[in-house]
Amino acid sequence: MIIRGVSLLSRLAVSFAVLFAVTACGGGGGGGNDPFFNPPDDDVGIDIALLNAAGDRTTSVTVGSPGTVAVFIRKGGANIRVEGTTTLGTLSPSSALTDGNSRAIFTLFAPDDGLRDSGTVTVTATAGEATLSGTLNFEVGQSGLRLGYFDADGEFIEGAIGVSPDTTVAPRGRAQLSLAVVDKDGALINTVEQVLFSSGCLSSGLSALDSANPLATVNGQVSTVYRAEGCSGIDEISATVVGAQAQAFGQLDVAPPEAAGLQFVEANPTNISIRGTGGVTQRPETSDVFFRVVDSNGSPVQGAQVDFELTLTESGASVSPASAISTSDGLAFTTVTAGEVGARIRVIATLALEDGVEVSNISDAISISSGLPVQNGISVSVESGQGFVVENGMTQDGIARIIKVSMVDTSGQPVPNGTEARFETEFGTIDQVCRTGAQNGARVVSTDLPGVGTCNVLWTSGNPREPANPENQAAVQTTLSSNSSYNCPSHNGNAGACPNDLGYTRGGRSTILVYGIGEEVFFDSNNNAIMDPQERDDFDNLPEAFLDKNEDGFYTPKLCEDGGGTAAQCLAGSEETFIDFNLNGVYDLNNNPALYNGFACPPAGNGVYCSREPVNVRTETLLILSAPDLGASELWNITVARGSLIQNSIDQASAYKVYISDLYNSRPPAGSTVTLSSAGGCSVDGNASFTVGNTKDTGSFTIDLVTVPSLVRPEDPGEVTITLNPTDGSSYSRSIACTSRCGETPPPDYCPEPPDPNDP
Repeated sequence: MIIRGVSLLSRLAVSFAVLFAVTACGGGGGGGNDPFFNPPDDDVGIDIALLNAAGDRTTSVTVGSPGTVAVFIRKGGANIRVEGTTTLGTLSPSSALTDGNSRAIFTLFAPDDGLRDSGTVTVTATAGEATLSGTLNFEVGQSGLRLGYFDADGEFIEGAIGVSPDTTVAPRGRAQLSLAVVDKDGALINTVEQVLFSSGCLSSGLSALDSANPLATVNGQVSTVYRAEGCSGIDEISATVVGAQAQAFGQLDVAPPEAAGLQFVEANPTNISIRGTGGVTQRPETSDVFFRVVDSNGSPVQGAQVDFELTLTESGASVSPASAISTSDGLAFTTVTAGEVGARIRVIATLALEDGVEVSNISDAISISSGLPVQNGISVSVESGQGFVVENGMTQDGIARIIKVSMVDTSGQPVPNGTEARFETEFGTIDQVCRTGAQNGARVVSTDLPGVGTCNVLWTSGNPREPANPENQAAVQTTLSSNSSYNCPSHNGNAGACPNDLGYTRGGRSTILVYGIGEEVFFDSNNNAIMDPQERDDFDNLPEAFLDKNEDGFYTPKLCEDGGGTAAQCLAGSEETFIDFNLNGVYDLNNNPALYNGFACPPAGNGVYCSREPVNVRTETLLILSAPDLGASELWNITVARGSLIQNSIDQASAYKVYISDLYNSRPPAGSTVTLSSAGGCSVDGNASFTVGNTKDTGSFTIDLVTVPSLVRPEDPGEVTITLNPTDGSSYSRSIACTSRCGETPPPDYCPEPPDPNDP
């Protein structure tokens, strides 16, 4: 069981005692019994260690917790001067003399700027004829952190580890350890910190943790299961935030091996549905939990009474029966029935021994959720090996892309088989619906069912390929000089490829929307999977889903109706459509009032500060259709610039940017290559071959071009040829004249000297 505030004074006493031992024990030779310095007696050298306030080795210091730098001169003696420096913070004093045990002590103070960083301490000394030096690396941790846990009432208990159950743990039983890291104001941290657990039984291998130690915080919290694997009696547990001085303590009382105990066997299944949202087979609303009663030898015990309870009851979940008698194989089981809100719970089983002592064990976690996808758990991708750029997509019909959707629920589990995902596309055609784990889109050719939580649809090129509104068609941005609104921020040209986005009305970019019925995301500060009243404002509110044709993140007709957006933005988004979830014919922002929507809303909060009504979760991806073949010079555009100036010729020994795009300023398909070649007095320096990556970003493909003089006749003019080799289509080249700089006055050193006119 946990004993709050245990022996803090005794720990401080031990800390001082250990530090004193480090600075006072051992001799001038091999270090005696010193645990930090124990080299061979005949070895001459210098050792350095960084110690914390408890006298333990550490790698970090904080503003509130300086470190002790202990230095030992092997084969040294007293009164040897040791110099010390540090690259970060302050080392005090800057020099020190060794004592009779050949030791010198410094104090390392962290800088007070509050920033995390790393540094190095260097020490040097002269012992006899030997000049010695040593270094150690350290980091500055975050200060002001506090470590503890949130109890059932949401109160933060500083300095204590949350332990469940808090009764005596059965031999080889388990207990859950929970901690939260908060800042000086009591708010859960949003950085990732490492929390290190330690105890006598953990150190000796008589107990273990289910998670790798130290544990990384998630939303400021960590939780793990402690397993007694031969440990018995009181095991004092401490937890420390690595790189900070925050600590917490607790105790576990493990029943002796000779006592009868409980073993957790199975929870089946470990994921169940909120009451009223599940199905009998795919998504049940109950879980059977089994424990085994054993004697001190681990053999099954029949006829023992085992009592059951849940670690969390706020969700409305229940356990029945509350008690069971073990069978001939020692098994006792109960059934967990989900409540009306989501939760992550465990079953606590308790066994009363003959001497009146109770031993307990806990089950694996059981996740209770709606099974609906959560907004941050829906993702969409293009099948591996198929790029975002659809080669010849503006001129050929039927070029295909497989679009894959993946969905998980609030507990991070794949949604049940049959969960529906629906699709809409801006250009081309797409299957309307697929069902996770059960059915791909109607046109997907596959004999296999989709994976759990996923399904695929087919997108194919075809009409429509441009906006429906003639005004929008006229506003489509191109790289042609006839485009009067052309404006490239990176160069001064009135046409050509541009590394930037040319504007809101983009040609050949097809937004794909995927959506389904699901739940919003809220920040669960106490990790109980329930939206509590104090968390009512900490969630991401979702308006109705829409097809974002101008890629601005807004349903633009509503934005512009309310007086927002620029003229170009409003025009480009004027054809956007929305998914009318409530069928009222109006685009709803769902902010009047803004309430969390999801089954983490408890019945008492429904309609008060949250809502149990689902919403459409959604995400999107994008495909780029290569521009029409209007002739090689218009299909692909290769533009060369120096700084912001377009270049029609280039010079030796100069650096340029080369921009490559199609008519709509989109890059070539992924896997296309670009090569540079040269002739005459001009050569290409550095990389001469480039591969186009897979991205849906706006703007051209950009490479660097650096010219150098040819080794042969650098005074001659030359040319550089830039060649694009698309993955599907004919190559396209542009050659650009390269001027020699040997005519400059004075000429560069690499140019041949001019003939002497006085030389006959």
